[in-house]
Amino acid sequence: MSRFNVFAWFSGCHSVRCTVGHHVIRTGVRSVSVLTMLLTSALLLLYGCAEESKNDPVKPQDGEYGMLEVCVRVVNQPLKKGAAQNGTGASDAVAQTVAENLVVEISGNELSPTQFKVKLNAARSTAVDTVKKVPIGEARRISVWAVNKDGGKTHVDTAEYRYVDIEKARVTRIFATLIPAAGSIYIHINGLETSISTVHASFTSRDGELVFRNSVARAAHTFLSIDNIPHELDGILRVSLVDNKADTVKIATSEFVFNAQGDNVFDLQFIENSGMLGMDAVLYAPGVTIVSYDVEKPASNVVETGELIITEIMYSAGDDNYIELYNPGNKAVSFDTLTTEVDKTTYYFAGVSIGANGYFVIGRRALPYSDINTNTTGGLPISSTGNWITVRRGRGGNVLDRVICGGTNSAVGWPAGLSPSSKKAVELSRDKYGAMENNFGKNWVAAEQLISGTGNMYGTPGM
Repeated sequence: MSRFNVFAWFSGCHSVRCTVGHHVIRTGVRSVSVLTMLLTSALLLLYGCAEESKNDPVKPQDGEYGMLEVCVRVVNQPLKKGAAQNGTGASDAVAQTVAENLVVEISGNELSPTQFKVKLNAARSTAVDTVKKVPIGEARRISVWAVNKDGGKTHVDTAEYRYVDIEKARVTRIFATLIPAAGSIYIHINGLETSISTVHASFTSRDGELVFRNSVARAAHTFLSIDNIPHELDGILRVSLVDNKADTVKIATSEFVFNAQGDNVFDLQFIENSGMLGMDAVLYAPGVTIVSYDVEKPASNVVETGELIITEIMYSAGDDNYIELYNPGNKAVSFDTLTTEVDKTTYYFAGVSIGANGYFVIGRRALPYSDINTNTTGGLPISSTGNWITVRRGRGGNVLDRVICGGTNSAVGWPAGLSPSSKKAVELSRDKYGAMENNFGKNWVAAEQLISGTGNMYGTPGM
């Protein structure tokens, strides 16, 4: 290698922070020593370059770019009245949720995070745009979210991030669905004693800057919600039971980071003088937390096995109320005894068998589509104001499935527009058949199909 090639060799090293002195090379006996010095310098430079490359991102050469086509669907939901934050007006709260720009962040092992902004059209729910000059590379990590005019995050991707390969001079396409970067906490309490007058609930950020709260009067089935909680807000949930003398008699608290993207399960505890009472909570994308407690049958950490799933509930037809169960397995299941509980009322059914992927309807004796009946003159005591419906193996065995049905209480996500006498069942969406998914009212819809032979009842019992 010539002395000049040596210079060309090490001067091409990228991301070099060391300084090289200028050498004047002359002919004669010093050439060997100079060459030795140059080779030594070259090795030192190469070592320094390797060390620096561990920390500094490699910049692409001119033309080493690809393009990223981003296809986005923005899912919006109406802002509820409970949006006020420490007195923030409703109009301000609405403004905080309007997505102004789409942010696309691209990063990789050797690429520092680079952000691109795309203007969104508020009148459209979809957006397609191409980000140019994206550094090429394998497994580029792509994150997408939306921000308001102040830069606050309004929507997050249903996937936290995705990986794609960016190739030179080629377009790579990704699809993303953005959901509101906020959610609700739904609180269900059953069997509150008459001495309780009010239930208060709040979610407060740890720094005390943001407070989201709501309260409702006690009812046999008490439902309330705390709405529009921002994604990733680190805070404290507090639920208080207040008696007729305005004294707080029970309190439950829990600290957690609210997540509008993933699932989470945790427990709350009501604290009172006589001891601890369990309270279950489930976090479900996109950002709905369910907190439930049954005073009459306190049981923490209830595990639903999902061997049977409640898939249809008729609560607005009086004596003709029914529930439908589904066997999600590929084999028939049999029960020596199957127990159904509707609040305080318990029914025991002997010798129950349900075929593979089959349905099973429980109703009153005269219903032509019932597979089994209560052997009573009336129907199941399912109320439009809500019920805790539980199905068990045996008389006291495992909980196969449990649904806290909100009835006509659309404030906690159950289908709106139904009345106590509408005679329309609520049906679990087919893509939400699961013991976890059917706990959430948003996964249920009002029946639209007339039940044959009834004239004015809507549902699909056994179908």
